[in-house]
Amino acid sequence: MKLAVLFWFYKDPDLCENRLTVLRRANPAARIYGLFGGDPAQAGHFRQRLGRHLDDFYVFDAVRDAHWKWYHGDQMIAHWYRERGVSLEWDSLFVAQWDMLVFGRLDALFGKLREGEMLFSGLRPVREVDPWWWYVREGSAEREEYLRFLHFVRETQGFAGEPLCGEFIVVCLPRAFLARYVDIPQPELGFLEYKMPIYAQIFGIPFCTDHPYAPWWGDDPATRDAPLLARALNSESLDVPLRSVCAHLAWPWGRRIFHPVFRDYPLSPWRRALRLRDELRDEVLKPWWWAFNRRYLGRD
Repeated sequence: MKLAVLFWFYKDPDLCENRLTVLRRANPAARIYGLFGGDPAQAGHFRQRLGRHLDDFYVFDAVRDAHWKWYHGDQMIAHWYRERGVSLEWDSLFVAQWDMLVFGRLDALFGKLREGEMLFSGLRPVREVDPWWWYVREGSAEREEYLRFLHFVRETQGFAGEPLCGEFIVVCLPRAFLARYVDIPQPELGFLEYKMPIYAQIFGIPFCTDHPYAPWWGDDPATRDAPLLARALNSESLDVPLRSVCAHLAWPWGRRIFHPVFRDYPLSPWRRALRLRDELRDEVLKPWWWAFNRRYLGRD
């Protein structure tokens, strides 16, 4: 199987270069295709900075606002496939986002993935998240859209299965899926985190479920208070700190993919040590010290 990377980015060229450097260290021969979704006027600057790390550079230049690009990111990927990806060499795509850190060889990270399979982190029945997940829970405007989407695919696509959903964090998309997904009717109906798994069910695309990419769902009452190390994959905009990254990397069975990470990864051991020192001081020791003062010494 030819597994390629679709690097999806729109801001912060310094951070993007750091991400690509880390990814390339372990995968020097990998095909990494760029999907730039930022301001098209800035595309030249990003191409100049990142072009040497990428095997292809594609600009999504349709006029859409930031919310549309987030909510309908699946349509950006479909647009890339139609205009560029269909002619590139790959069987399956790992979608690596700009705020994701990826360590290790792709063939090891996705060793159980087979050609034609979709991998979607956190895959589970919608009924399990129905009471608390914003996009389907009772009373939200998003639920009304979900019900319209579900009615639409039942009526027009003959969908009769149990709806699935997931977290669009660690995702691998087979060519067979995107080849059909680009032609779905009413492509802007529904949210990608249930729309893509349900269309995979409709198309008969098998899922790869033998993988370690179980994300932390921040709204799930059963895991809301999970410890820091359990939050290394999340979509809650909770930055994964360097101490968590280093702890996982030091453990043979720890995670090798982290999301979201909003700071660069120090490439030298010395810089990592300095960053860890500063992080522990500012994020662990100082809050503890002030809490101790307030509780026992009555100081603010």
